[in-house]
Amino acid sequence: MSSSEENGQSKSDQDTDRHTVPIGSTGLSINLTYVKSLLGIFEAAMIILSLICLICAGAGANLACDYSYGSNYGFYEFVAGSVFFTDFINYIIFAISIDEKWCLRLVPWLIWHFVVGVIFTFLFFIASLVMVTHTCGQGGYAAAAVFGFIATIVSGVDTFFCLLALRQDHAPTDNKVLNILGVPRSSSASPQSPQYDSESVPESPKY
Repeated sequence: MSSSEENGQSKSDQDTDRHTVPIGSTGLSINLTYVKSLLGIFEAAMIILSLICLICAGAGANLACDYSYGSNYGFYEFVAGSVFFTDFINYIIFAISIDEKWCLRLVPWLIWHFVVGVIFTFLFFIASLVMVTHTCGQGGYAAAAVFGFIATIVSGVDTFFCLLALRQDHAPTDNKVLNILGVPRSSSASPQSPQYDSESVPESPKY
């Protein structure tokens, strides 16, 4: 019995080691399941793409263009910077499983991830349209517009897979918004009228 229990325990330890990698003696570990998943891959791609967008926008900086279209470039850089920092924080939270250890369990991180993805996909699309119409002959701004559209597509795909994960992992609920997104409705039994047997009901007295 003891040998079988030890074998089972060692096997479970090996399984956990396959999915997590400890980070020194900090008590934290990298969640390889998330890192290798589609959500993790697309999240990492968004971090890299948004950083490239910022670099391209900075490389195309020109005083004359900034004087004419500075607000447009500023909006683009604001969107790319917001996506970079937000997705980087989200990636750290999920990759190190901070959402399960330190963050409040009441915070719907997967819903937050989906909502942010929808907002940033829309904003990146608008910012890329603004950039492509005001390249001002600068190669950096043109490259920023191209990478902006690529980031828009990747962000949309990431949001779609996040929606699939939300439908699969979220418990059934009566929330109408989540039901519209495809989360199953909770199977709360609706009250039904009692059924009577005609033979068991006494006849009314006749006068």
